[in-house]
Amino acid sequence: MFAIQHFAGKVDYDASDFLDTNRDVLPDDLVSVFHKNSCQFGFATHLFASELKALYNGEPAPRGIRFRISPTSHTELVNGDEPISTLTQDFHTRLDNLLRTLVHAKPHFVRCMRANSNESVEFDSKTVAPQLRALQVLETVGLMSSGFPHRMRFKAFNSRYRLLAPFKRLKRSEDSALDDCQLILEGFKTAMPALPPLGHATTSWSLGKRHIFLSEAARQQLETLRTETRHRAAILIQSHYRGYISRKVWRRQLDIRLEAMRSRFLPLKSSLLQPTNQRQQLSRPRPQPIACTPPPEALIQANSERFDLKSVQQLFGIDKERPPPVPPARGYTVAGNTKLGYPQTRVMKNSYPDGSSEVILTKGEIVLVLGSSSRRGMLVVEHKGRTIDVPYQFLELRPVPPQPPSGVDI
Repeated sequence: MFAIQHFAGKVDYDASDFLDTNRDVLPDDLVSVFHKNSCQFGFATHLFASELKALYNGEPAPRGIRFRISPTSHTELVNGDEPISTLTQDFHTRLDNLLRTLVHAKPHFVRCMRANSNESVEFDSKTVAPQLRALQVLETVGLMSSGFPHRMRFKAFNSRYRLLAPFKRLKRSEDSALDDCQLILEGFKTAMPALPPLGHATTSWSLGKRHIFLSEAARQQLETLRTETRHRAAILIQSHYRGYISRKVWRRQLDIRLEAMRSRFLPLKSSLLQPTNQRQQLSRPRPQPIACTPPPEALIQANSERFDLKSVQQLFGIDKERPPPVPPARGYTVAGNTKLGYPQTRVMKNSYPDGSSEVILTKGEIVLVLGSSSRRGMLVVEHKGRTIDVPYQFLELRPVPPQPPSGVDI
C-alpha cells in the first residue's frame, strides 16, 4: 500500500497482485480456435494473426504456451520466435501509437476542475484557484499569449492564407514557399490597422527553416482577415451571378415583347405591300378636312401642279382679307368635376384696378359674375347697379359663407 498527495487530496494505491492482474494472457488452445481452418469468422482470425503465425509456423510448438493480449507484433520483437511480450514492451508500443495519433491530429485538451467542495451549483474561487495553479493553466495561458504556441509548415500556411496576398505575385511552388509566406505576411501587416485590436496581446510571428511560428493574437487576426476576405469574395460572386440571371431574364422578356410587336404590325406591313386598289378597299375612308384649316405644306407641294392658291382658299374657306371668326364663349365654367353656369358668386383675390388711384373693387369683396365678356380673358361683373369687365385672374371661385338676414343682430 502507498499513498500520493495530489492537489485534490490524498489518494491510496494497492499494488498487491499487480503483475498477475496485468498479465492478460490466453492459452494456446483458445488461440487455435480462431485458425482459418476451423473458424469462418475472418475478423477474429485477423485479430490473432500474429499469435496464429507463431503457433502454426511450420514447426511443432510446445503445448501449454500462453499468449499475451498485446498490440505488439511478434515480428517486431527482439527474438522473433518468442510469442510472449512484456509489460514494458506493451507500454512502449501503446505510447508510440499515442504519439503517432497526436502528430497526425489536432488534439484539444479539456481540464476538469471542481467548482466547489460541497457538490452544489456554486463557484468557489478558493477551491478553483489551487486547481488552476496545480494544473499550470495560468502559466499555459501566459506562454500562449507571449510566445509562439502555433506552428505551421510553409505549404500549409500558404494554402490557407494565400488569399490575403496579391494573386499575381504568388509563385506557388515548393522552392518559393518561403517567399510566398513573406508576401502573405506583408499583406497581413498592411491590413492590420483596419482590424479590431485584441487588448494587450502581441501580434508577432517568426520564420524557421520549415515552419512559421505564430502568436495567438496573430493567428486570431489572420483568421478574422481570412473570413472577411472570403465573405467579400462570396458577395462579389453572388452579385455577378444575380446580374447574369437578371440580364438573361430581361433579354427573354425583350424577345417576348418584340415578338408581340412583330405579330401586331406584320398584318399592317402585308397590307401595305398589296396593290393600291386592294388597299383602298381595305383601308378606312379618308376624313374630311376641318373648316378654316389650311392644308399641309407637303400636300400643297405634291399637288402644286393640280391646285393653285386661289382654288385651295376657296376649297377650305380661307379669306386673306378677313381673319377667321373667334369661337363663341362658353356659357359655363368647370370647377373640378362640376359644371357651373352663370350667374356665379366669386371673391376678389386682389383689388381692381391694380395700381390705380381709384379702386373700384377691393380685395376679399364678394361680387356677382354675370358671364363671359366679349373681351378676351374678361368676365362681366355687376357692381352697384353697373357692369364692369374684370380679368378672370382677379376672381376666385370658392364657397361663400351665408349672409345673415338684414335687421337681425348676431
